[in-house]
Amino acid sequence: MKNIVGCFVEYNGKFIILLRANNKPQGYTWALPGGKIEANETCLDAIIREVEEEIGYKAKKSEIEFIGAWPFGNIMYHTFRIQLKQPIDVKLNQEEHTAFRWVTPEECYNIHNLIPGFHRLLELVGYIKPQQ
Repeated sequence: MKNIVGCFVEYNGKFIILLRANNKPQGYTWALPGGKIEANETCLDAIIREVEEEIGYKAKKSEIEFIGAWPFGNIMYHTFRIQLKQPIDVKLNQEEHTAFRWVTPEECYNIHNLIPGFHRLLELVGYIKPQQ
């Protein structure tokens, strides 16, 4: 099972989602900042690295909250949250992502081209009431 990390980077009731570049696996889908955990790296170290690489924000360990880990097929998705005290200047890694958006949970849930499992993740973390 592959270990992946993702982070809800939040400010003022919204969080950042990133549009994956077409040349990437699952290209042209929206996802949280995150990625694979490298060898000899903790989940916390991985999310700090990924958030900085993908949006240019250097998070401190003390501001990162672990939400939970859930299996999605052959992936274990370790989920974190950062609640920002002020807006940040998002600096995209253009090789990996072509756009970003600040969205409410409801806005995110209504996007059809989310990375597989993202709709379910929004339910699991409690942002969206599970659909019947």
